[in-house]
Amino acid sequence: MATLIVSTANGPVQGTNKTSLYGVGYASFQGIPYAKPPVGALRFTDPVPPENWTDVLDCTKQCDPCYHFDRRVNKIVGSEDSLRLNIFTKTIKPSKPLPVMVYLYGGGFVEGTSGTELYGPDYLIEKDIVLVTLNYRVGALGFLCCQSRDAGVPGNAGLKDQRLALKWVSENIVPFGGDPANVTLFGHSAGGASVQYHTISEASKNLFQRAIIMSGSTMCDWSVTPQRSWPEKLAKALGWQGDGEDDALQFLRQASPEDIVAHQENIHGPQEVQEGLLGAFAPTIEPYESETTFIPKSPLEMSRSAWSNAINVMIGGTSEEGLILLQKVKPKLAAVLENPNLFVGNVPHQLSVSVEQRVAFGAQLKQLYYPNSVPSPDNLGGFIDMATDRIFWHGLHRSILSRANLASAKTFVYRVAVDSTFFNHYRIHMVDSNIRGTSHADELSYLFSNVFATALDKETMEYRVIREMVDIFTSFATTGDPNCPSTAKVSWKAVPKTIPYECFNISNEGVTVEELPELKRLNVWDSFYANDSLF
Repeated sequence: MATLIVSTANGPVQGTNKTSLYGVGYASFQGIPYAKPPVGALRFTDPVPPENWTDVLDCTKQCDPCYHFDRRVNKIVGSEDSLRLNIFTKTIKPSKPLPVMVYLYGGGFVEGTSGTELYGPDYLIEKDIVLVTLNYRVGALGFLCCQSRDAGVPGNAGLKDQRLALKWVSENIVPFGGDPANVTLFGHSAGGASVQYHTISEASKNLFQRAIIMSGSTMCDWSVTPQRSWPEKLAKALGWQGDGEDDALQFLRQASPEDIVAHQENIHGPQEVQEGLLGAFAPTIEPYESETTFIPKSPLEMSRSAWSNAINVMIGGTSEEGLILLQKVKPKLAAVLENPNLFVGNVPHQLSVSVEQRVAFGAQLKQLYYPNSVPSPDNLGGFIDMATDRIFWHGLHRSILSRANLASAKTFVYRVAVDSTFFNHYRIHMVDSNIRGTSHADELSYLFSNVFATALDKETMEYRVIREMVDIFTSFATTGDPNCPSTAKVSWKAVPKTIPYECFNISNEGVTVEELPELKRLNVWDSFYANDSLF
């Protein structure tokens, strides 16, 4: 078997030949450095390109992820030398350059990995594309922000990691058979919000030609975090007794990454809990402008003049995104459902409205989700729908409306409503195997192979959905149009400038084009934002 050695701008790398779950051979390169290890004085800062090397670098095995607490195994994992990417392709010498798909993982900006145990290339790689996955810093290591310009830590280092990886792809993908002029950026959850950040940030302009935003948006309230002296609070949680942001930063640079990860999610107080703040470390509006500024103002303001209004975008989610909330609230589910402030507490906290108006909005939510009943562990449907809309779909919907009115290019909406008894891996293994529906992250099982995947009978519904999802995503990546042979019986049109709009619905029964089923519910949420113009 021929040795797979490719020369990059930084040095030669060696890959290996592998075979997919369904018998397709492909070339695999894992752990290619795209940045220097962010250690010492580089911890928390913007990434810098890697040092060059001359000897052939072994890229035949998976590298460690960036540091995070892995909820699948309930322990802290990772390495600070993990700003690396992976490349998978059927051939490094195609007859013509292949479209490139670059994937960004989710994990709430505090966890995640590009590892094949979650994001195996087996399905996508059967198509004529080059797949790139990558690690980026999460939690405090990726999103610590200092207010002082002298500190040199303006925040959003994790997003800037992604950007440097995109730049690396642009400059190095040709010898792997990829076309740098045909790159699609796609990602899920926090990765989906990250994709949208790249579409609205001038720092990423023209590094990709189209985007797929999956189950996460810059319009979701969890995608941007306020700054409240987080460096000092984190340092104090680790035992620091000093004074001032600069001293806290120096202390944190000496701390072990394990200690930082162990304490980073426990430093926000009652106010942040009341506000529903996801965490202290996530994308933020940077405190000052510099040559590397990524988020200079609110995502809403950035969207109004986004460079990506000139590129095609696909955006969507699953039918029961909110099932993921059960993972967090299950131990106290009854108390959550019986809380008299359940509905008022779900009114978006960023809305500048009176207490009376907030109570009125809460009453509307009660009427919308439980018109003739009350929430209970035996009556979860309305609770799941409310979480689906509040946490995910309304942000996606506002992003769709924004592009419909401002973009010159096309926007396609999809919805996944596939309820498998054994293949919706996230719902089964991370939420509750006894609950039905299509949870947040369940659609990933039909795009990527994972540790639970086995070769399926080709007559099964699950195999059919894999083929449909892969066809849709790779068709869009190739041509900017998601219509493809698997869905030839229906015609999927771009979103018009006014609602209602249609979605491409993928379900157990097949594929349909229909008005987005959640739209009537989302219109109620829109009414809360009557004084908050999108345009």
